[in-house]
Amino acid sequence: MTIFRGIISTIVATAVITLGALAWYTNQPPELGRLDAASGVLRSSDGRIINLTLTDKGFWREPVRIEEIDPGLVEVLIAYEDQRYWQHSGIDLWAAARAGINLIKYGKVTSGASTITMQTVRLLNTSLGKRTFTTKLRQMVEAIRLERHWTKDEILEAYFTLAPYGGNIEGVKAATEAWFQKSPANLTLNEIALLVALPQSPERRRPDRFPHAAYEAKQVVLEKVAPRLNFAPNALAEVSIEPLPSRLSKPSSHAIHLAERLNHAGHRGLNTTLNSDWQRQVENILAHDIETRPAPIQAAALIVERKTGLVRAYVGSSNYSSTLRKGAINYLTSLRSPGSTLKPLIYGKALDRGLIQFDEVFDDSTYFRAGYQPTNFNQDFSGKVGLRNALITSLNIPAIRVLEKIDPNLLQSELNSYLDGALSTQQDAGLSLGVGGLYLTPEQLASVYLGVLDPGQARELTFELGEVPPTEMTLVSQATAEQLLDLLIQEMSNGERVAFKTGTSYARQDAWSVQIYENHLILVWMGTPDNEPTSTLTGAGSAFPISLEIGRSLGFKPPSKPVLQPRDAFEVMPAKVACHDLINYPQNGSWIRSTSRVLKIIGDQEADWYLNGKPLGRFRSQIDVPQAGVNTLTARKGSCSQTNEVFLEQ
Repeated sequence: MTIFRGIISTIVATAVITLGALAWYTNQPPELGRLDAASGVLRSSDGRIINLTLTDKGFWREPVRIEEIDPGLVEVLIAYEDQRYWQHSGIDLWAAARAGINLIKYGKVTSGASTITMQTVRLLNTSLGKRTFTTKLRQMVEAIRLERHWTKDEILEAYFTLAPYGGNIEGVKAATEAWFQKSPANLTLNEIALLVALPQSPERRRPDRFPHAAYEAKQVVLEKVAPRLNFAPNALAEVSIEPLPSRLSKPSSHAIHLAERLNHAGHRGLNTTLNSDWQRQVENILAHDIETRPAPIQAAALIVERKTGLVRAYVGSSNYSSTLRKGAINYLTSLRSPGSTLKPLIYGKALDRGLIQFDEVFDDSTYFRAGYQPTNFNQDFSGKVGLRNALITSLNIPAIRVLEKIDPNLLQSELNSYLDGALSTQQDAGLSLGVGGLYLTPEQLASVYLGVLDPGQARELTFELGEVPPTEMTLVSQATAEQLLDLLIQEMSNGERVAFKTGTSYARQDAWSVQIYENHLILVWMGTPDNEPTSTLTGAGSAFPISLEIGRSLGFKPPSKPVLQPRDAFEVMPAKVACHDLINYPQNGSWIRSTSRVLKIIGDQEADWYLNGKPLGRFRSQIDVPQAGVNTLTARKGSCSQTNEVFLEQ
C-alpha cells in the first residue's frame, strides 16, 4: 500500500511539475524565427515592384498584413485546412480525436489534425516539420504558446508571410506577384484555390512545371470547400475550366542605388515615390549616352517634383555592374564640385538684401583679392554685362563680386543650416563658393534648388509616399524666386522655352545641368569616379542635352513665365508701405545651426535694434543670443519697423 501511494504521489508530482513547466513555457513570448528575415522590396507609386533583394538564404518573401489579403482567400483556407480555426486555442481536439480513432480503426492515417496554427509553427521553425510523435507534441505546445501571445489575425499574417508557393517564392504577397502579377487584395476563385493547394506540395504542384498536378490539386480544394461555403454549382463549373499560370514571373531590378540607400537606413519594404515608367526611361537615356563616351566617365540623374520634394526617378549611375566606370557607386550621394550651379542662389540672396537690382549692370573685368585672381571659363572678360546675361552665361567675376557683398562665409553657414548641418565638416570655401569651391552631393543641390524655386514649400527630398511637411526655413523670398526663374528662362532656336542652370567644375571633372519645368526639376550629373580630369565634359555641352532629352521624352511642360512687379510699382503705393528692409540677415523664418550663441546681423545701421523685445541700442554686427530656440529680432527706424523670427539650434 505504501509503495502504491508512493507511485501515485510520484505520478501526481511529475504531472504537476510537467504542467507547471508547460504553463511557464507557453507564457514565454514565441520566437519569430524565419519571420525576421524579409526581402528588400521597393515599389513605385503605383504599386509595381521596381527593385527586389532576396533574403540572405535566397527567398523572395514579403511581410503581409491581413487587410492586404482578399477575404476570400482566408475564408477558403480555413474551410479547407482548419474549420474550427476561430474557436480552438491552437489544437483542434475534435480533429485530433477523430484522427486517433481512424488510426486505430483503419491502421493508417485517414485524416489530419494539424491546425493552421500548428502549420504556422512549422513555418516559423523548419526543424518542427519532421513526421515524428515527439515533433508533433512539440508542434502542439508551440501552437498553444503562439495562441497565447498572438491574435488569430497575427497568426494568419505569419502563415501568409511564410507559406511556400514554389521555387524560392514564400508568402502570398510574393506568390501573387510571381504567379499572377498582382497584389493579394483582389483574387479570383481560381487563383484562391491554387494558393490554398500549393503550400501542401509547392514543388510537385507548380503550374509551370506540373500543370496537371496543379489543376487536380486546385479541383480537390474546390470540391472540398464547396459544400462548406455553399458555392453554386455553376460557379465551380466556370472555375474548373479557367487556366492556371504557365510561367513564374520575377521582376527586373531598377533603382538599385536607391534600394541600397534605403536598405542601409532600415527600409526593407517601401512604397516609394518613384514613377516606374519614368525610372526606366531615365535609366535608358543615361545608359545610351554613356555608351558613346570613353571610360571612366559616368552619369547620374534624378527627377524631383517641385513644391513637394517627391523623387520621381533616381539613377545613381548609368550602369551599376560596370567595373571600368565604377557603377556600384551612388553618385547622387557623392560630394562633388557644383561648378556654377550655385550662382542663382548667390544673386538671389543679393536681390533679397537689396545689394543688387533686377536690372543690375556688372563690371566683368580683372578681379584680385588677397592673392585670389579668378577668371571666367573662357579666360576672357565681357566688360559691362547685365544680370540676366551674367547668370545665363555663368560669368565668374560678377558672381564673385556679388558673393563678396553678401559674405561667402555667411552664405555657407546658411546653406549648412538649410542642409541640416551636412556641410559642417567642410572648411570655409570663401569666394571660391561661387565657382564650385563648396562641395555638394547632387541630392543636396536638388534640395537647394527646391528652396530657390519654391520657397516655403518642401526643402527635403522625399522617397516614401505620405504627407510632406512644410520647410522650416527658406533660402530666398517668393518675389526673388520669381525673379530668378524669369532670369533663367530662355527660348531655343526652335522656339522651345527652357529654364536651366549648368555648371562645370575645375579640369572638367564634373558637368551639371539643373533643368526647371512647370512641376518638376531634372538634375543631371556627369563626371569621373575619382575626380579624374577630362577634356570633353561641360555642363552646357554634356549634361544639358541629357536633361533636355529626359524632359522631352516625358512630355514635361516648360515653366510659366512669372509676372513680375514693375520697378515703379512702389511709387504709386501709399507712403505707409514704402519702408525699405531694415533687416537683411537673418531672414524671417531662418533656421540657424551654430556652435555658439553669437548671431551675425546685416541691416540698417541707423535703426534701433531689439532682441526678444529688449533694446540692443544701435546697430552691432554680432549679438549674443541668450537662448537657443525661437528668437525675434526687431529693427525700427522712424515710422518703419521690421521683425524677423529666427530659430537658433545648437
